[in-house]
Amino acid sequence: MSNNNSNQEFVPNIQLKEELGAFGYKIQVSPVEKGMAHILGNSIRRFLLSSLSGASIIKVNIDGVLHEYSTLEDVKEDVVEIVSNLKKVAIKLDKNVSKVELELSVTKSGVVVVTAGDFKTTQGIEIINKDQPIATLTNEREFSLTATVSVGRNVGILSALPTELEKVGDIAVDSDFNPIKRVAFEIFDNGTNETLEVFVKTNGTIEPLVAVTKALEYFCEQISVFVSLRVPSNGKTGDALLDSNIDPILLKPIDDLELTVRSSNCLRAENIKYLGDLVQYSESQLMKIPNLGKKSLNEIKQILIDNNLSLGVQIDNFRELVEGK
Repeated sequence: MSNNNSNQEFVPNIQLKEELGAFGYKIQVSPVEKGMAHILGNSIRRFLLSSLSGASIIKVNIDGVLHEYSTLEDVKEDVVEIVSNLKKVAIKLDKNVSKVELELSVTKSGVVVVTAGDFKTTQGIEIINKDQPIATLTNEREFSLTATVSVGRNVGILSALPTELEKVGDIAVDSDFNPIKRVAFEIFDNGTNETLEVFVKTNGTIEPLVAVTKALEYFCEQISVFVSLRVPSNGKTGDALLDSNIDPILLKPIDDLELTVRSSNCLRAENIKYLGDLVQYSESQLMKIPNLGKKSLNEIKQILIDNNLSLGVQIDNFRELVEGK
């Protein structure tokens, strides 16, 4: 008896398995075709770590400090450590806010830790980890700074450009805009299929499930350019197709257009497979197709207009070039 398991198709389902601590989530995808779980897991991980944007401090100006290698009297940390602590502050900005300045000014006595919660915030700005240490005061003194927050993507290497360091004492921060703190995946072999578990942890400025959705939406946008790509059936006419200077939009299958079922069926019955086939018809020729009425004709014409095309175009040997006949 032959084994057809290798030809079996699996339709994965996604389950929200469990929350793991603050801002952590485990997602389970199953069943996944054997060998595909690693591809999916690695793709999800890479896009989560590279495609999401977020807010981060890009520069800071600390009262009494001229450069990042300075030290402050009655402050335990040097300026390099203070800047490193500021980089860890998780900040959430409203959608309509792309850049803002935050002020922090405290006067305290004794050994006191200045935290992110000491920042003065306004509407549309939220500090997530308010307990994040900034500096430790070892005696009574005033400690003031102004931090510039901006929205960006990926890790910024000294994100504040030299032109943005306007004031004496402005210090650039090597910002980390990505809200993802950790991504890991694990694969379980179920014999005929696999189960993929993905663990996602954020800094709290975005929910883990929202982060996954946004990253995969971006992934789909990037890969969608290949959806309409078609290879000639016998592989021998690829060069001829390239040399023909045919507009790639003409290679788009009719099935990929947003036509009604009636219009799509009428064209399919007439063996019209591509936009390149369709544009070669005139209005009168289309109206002769059984069951294709005026409403369907208007729909087809609108689709062509949306793709900057029109009816009645002559393309020599189009089908032969596409299908290699």
